Amino acid sequence: MFGRVRAAQGILGRVSGLRTIVLIGPMGVGKSTVGRLVADRLERPLIDSDVVIWRSIGMSAADVAETAGVERLHEIEALVLERSLERSTGAVITAAASVVDDPGLVDRLREGREFVGLLTARSEECVRRATPGGHRRTMTVEEHRELYERRIDSYRRAADIEIDTTSLDALEVAELLINAIWVSWP
Repeated sequence: MFGRVRAAQGILGRVSGLRTIVLIGPMGVGKSTVGRLVADRLERPLIDSDVVIWRSIGMSAADVAETAGVERLHEIEALVLERSLERSTGAVITAAASVVDDPGLVDRLREGREFVGLLTARSEECVRRATPGGHRRTMTVEEHRELYERRIDSYRRAADIEIDTTSLDALEVAELLINAIWVSWP
């Protein structure tokens, strides 16, 4: 029994020091919440795209979209992921939904050493989860569904695992991710 505990602690130690974990998926799917749980459980730093944008330019993603346009927001979100991947070995990164619009970033995620988890959920659920007036821009269910359908192939191309979060709580999703990471570790 104690040998198993020590072995598990050894695995956790190896996991904590190696691959970066990147969470991708549509807006409102739970990346930030799940990312925080995974980072805490694996004792890793968390890099949340929305927080980085806020700290860097003093505006939420919704404010950037409103003042500078959605295209500019997506450029900033891609840059945040690129820099996070360059500078943060072993972190948990919650990427903006738009990063898969950049084929170069999809290739980078696919070919890199990162473990990439795709979180999905029904558009109705994602829109329900998105708090009006929060850091996200407001979207209708139809707009969300349209974006999701346009991006799903790129999401799947970049991902090592796909988890539908529609009927799971954040703790269940975090445990599924952690188990998948342990199984896939080199």
